[in-house]
Amino acid sequence: MKHSLVLIAVASVIISSCSVSKTYFTTDVRNKIENAGVPLNKLQFYIDRDVELKREITQAEAHLNNGEVKVENGKYVSVIHLKKNTPGVCSGIYPDKVLISFETGPDKFLTFGKTKFATAAEPYRILAFNWMKNNDGLIQYEGKSYHIIDGTEASVMIKSKFLRKADEVKHRNMEGVKIAAN
Repeated sequence: MKHSLVLIAVASVIISSCSVSKTYFTTDVRNKIENAGVPLNKLQFYIDRDVELKREITQAEAHLNNGEVKVENGKYVSVIHLKKNTPGVCSGIYPDKVLISFETGPDKFLTFGKTKFATAAEPYRILAFNWMKNNDGLIQYEGKSYHIIDGTEASVMIKSKFLRKADEVKHRNMEGVKIAAN
């Protein structure tokens, strides 16, 4: 029994040390990465929670839609799900925000950035161009207006190894200069 507990404890430590940890993408993290010369479009981003986008569509659009189509209160509704830990790439870079694409195609990105009163240590959150009274946000996706129904507090993360690389200090030794022999 004692050996089993020790074996389980050792296995847990090994498994947890091998797992890929993630860090929230913040202004501080961004500055460290950019100062280390790592391009943001070379980072793998991840969404930290489930997000659901929804918009009302016409019956004609319902037949052409690639997403999930529901009928709610007699109206056709297009629903797009983004699952927690889905990988994404940076497809646009601005001073206080980034555009992250979780699927390929034109205008298929979500905007994440520093919110109005956020500190440099707070994560980049999903940004909307309009926030409704019921706390859902209105965004543009694929050139159409969608409501963020779930995930209004969603943030993006990166693998911690990128931050560790940015924190690494590079050392070198001066070789010295000798007087040339005549």
